[in-house]
Amino acid sequence: MGATETLSDDASSVPISDDIAIKIRTQSHHMLANVPYDIFLMIVFSCWNRGNDDDRSKFSITASHVCRTWRRYALDTGALWAYLGFRQARPHGAIMKYKVWLERVRGSPLDIFIGFQPFKGASVKHAKSIMRLIMPHVSHWRTFRVDREPKTISRLIFDRLRDVSAPMLEALKALNLTELTVVGFPHDYFLNRFTSLQVLQLTQFYFFGAGTIENVKSIQHILESLPNLHTLHIDCDRPVPENPPPSIPLVTLPPRISHPSLTELWIYLLKADHDAILSSLDLPRVRYFLTRMQVETPVGLALLPALSQYHPFLNLISLRLAGRYSDFPSRSLNIGISDHASQKNLIHLEGALAGLPLLKALTFDQMDFEDGKWLLCLGTTCPRLHWLTFIQCGGCTLEQIRAIVEARRKRHGFGALVRLIIEQWPAGSFITIDQGADEWLKRSLIYDFTHTTDVLNRDSYLSEVEELKPSRSLTGINPRSSRR
Repeated sequence: MGATETLSDDASSVPISDDIAIKIRTQSHHMLANVPYDIFLMIVFSCWNRGNDDDRSKFSITASHVCRTWRRYALDTGALWAYLGFRQARPHGAIMKYKVWLERVRGSPLDIFIGFQPFKGASVKHAKSIMRLIMPHVSHWRTFRVDREPKTISRLIFDRLRDVSAPMLEALKALNLTELTVVGFPHDYFLNRFTSLQVLQLTQFYFFGAGTIENVKSIQHILESLPNLHTLHIDCDRPVPENPPPSIPLVTLPPRISHPSLTELWIYLLKADHDAILSSLDLPRVRYFLTRMQVETPVGLALLPALSQYHPFLNLISLRLAGRYSDFPSRSLNIGISDHASQKNLIHLEGALAGLPLLKALTFDQMDFEDGKWLLCLGTTCPRLHWLTFIQCGGCTLEQIRAIVEARRKRHGFGALVRLIIEQWPAGSFITIDQGADEWLKRSLIYDFTHTTDVLNRDSYLSEVEELKPSRSLTGINPRSSRR
């Protein structure tokens, strides 16, 4: 047999590209048949690296058809068979071919591309066939790219990748990907590759050690890179300490940015970072802030100056302000509301509430109202406020709260409060309760005085706040009387 005589293969012959054919034809037959293996590799990868993906897909068979020596070399070189490209409208032939190729890969890193052509009719059957072929080899994937698949196909593909281990994966690309969850992986890698993302969840995200300013910049970078994002969840890579060290007030934050599309944001991290991030953002469509447990997150009083000056959350429907803020707040009898640095920020409370025209629910958590002077603005702000909650607060009386309820009823354009909840223990420096105000509130609205409030999960919370349908399970038709 001649040195250049073609040999049969398990797959159909593929036309040789012009540049590869010229290189091969210029070599003497004797040289081709007798080159050492390392020279073969130099020739092969020189041609391969200059070609595009389509050339790479063809070149494996091309090289194996040159002569017997080259065929033996090619079959012993796993990397030659490690590129799988699905661009055919009917991928059955490619699947049959790649079954053979995968037997020749010999553990080499795999590069996989799935085009849109097999799914012009949104064929789930084709998607399942392709995934059945490649999933057993996921531990050897080096790059995985998908291109403009229908939404049902993208969801099927990425659902199959849930909870799998791909330790060799270096590149992941999906042009039309809209939802992405990343566990323990640097977020910078994904931002330029998935610019159409609408939902991003970063789990085990590294926050600690970078510093508050750097963490603010990281969140801003994420939002600036993903203009279509409407949901952002970030969970740091270690537990937030129950009693974090006192934070140092920030003197200078990075320039503010605005993200007009974001509607849902939750970030689980230290108080200083959390408040600094919110202070640096304008999010006109965000309606609420939730914790990782899907209940409303407390926002520190340090945020009040930014709320007052910039009015960054115009569509917020619920807010929980905390005088003493942590994810595990102290419930001491003295309620720990002597944080003088935070208390100074209350001079901005009226301006902050003035920038929340759609607010329906407001919670004060462990706050000192200093003889009621910080309550007065509740009579002139937040015209849609219907649900008011005090949790372990002090520095005011129930009579002062009753006066606010009455003032709002008399103010033109204001809706009356529908529900008032006061949670506090029997002993301690809490809201002073008098019987007259207590009886008046019982007759006037849904009024609940309790030692502990029920925690609402996300679904019930949004139903309660957005629809303002008081829950029988929480208050009952007959409100509970005081338990002093």
